[in-house]
Amino acid sequence: GPRRVAYGPERGRRLELGRALVSVPALHRVPTIERPFALRVPYLQFVLYEQGEDPTRHFTVKEVEALARDKFLALVRERIKESHAFKDQALVFVHGFNTAFDHALYRVAQIAYDLQFDGAAFLYSWPAGGGVTGYTRDRESAIQAEPYLKEFLTLVMQKTGAKSVSVIAHSMGNLPLLNVLRELGPSLPSGIRLNELILAAPDVDRDVFAN
Repeated sequence: GPRRVAYGPERGRRLELGRALVSVPALHRVPTIERPFALRVPYLQFVLYEQGEDPTRHFTVKEVEALARDKFLALVRERIKESHAFKDQALVFVHGFNTAFDHALYRVAQIAYDLQFDGAAFLYSWPAGGGVTGYTRDRESAIQAEPYLKEFLTLVMQKTGAKSVSVIAHSMGNLPLLNVLRELGPSLPSGIRLNELILAAPDVDRDVFAN
């Protein structure tokens, strides 16, 4: 099987850095994430049938490895230094409610591939995965992950060489993101700008967003 570490819905209570290698099938169609067909029991995690994974037809995770901070930053700085179409840019995706780690990786890969994004593309993954009945637990996990999201965004903005950072948050991922941006606002480093914030299907009250 692929060389990798795995992450589930358990709360880690720390920021862990790493690198993932995701393959995109040659027959990929924008903006689809091609994955094996699966027949599941509604509202349950039970799988009745699942098609075999085929790298020629499906997004696949080839490798996930945890990295020490220095190694992580060295690889990111090299990537950003070599960027041309998206010069000196970073893109951060924060996934939403009930999202498995692998699927969040596929989404980041799909976005970066379809945009032909040659800057540094990041996933900030928090421990979601409570299932459709675990909304409250996921919400609490999102809040619990805020200090580590703040640490990660600060790292991206201050230590990677990126001069422009765009953030896409989906669903419940908007909750920790907005709270973190409210805290970071007065202390954003000079010379760094948040290029774009995309809040997709946000699980955030309109007035909270306005504040």
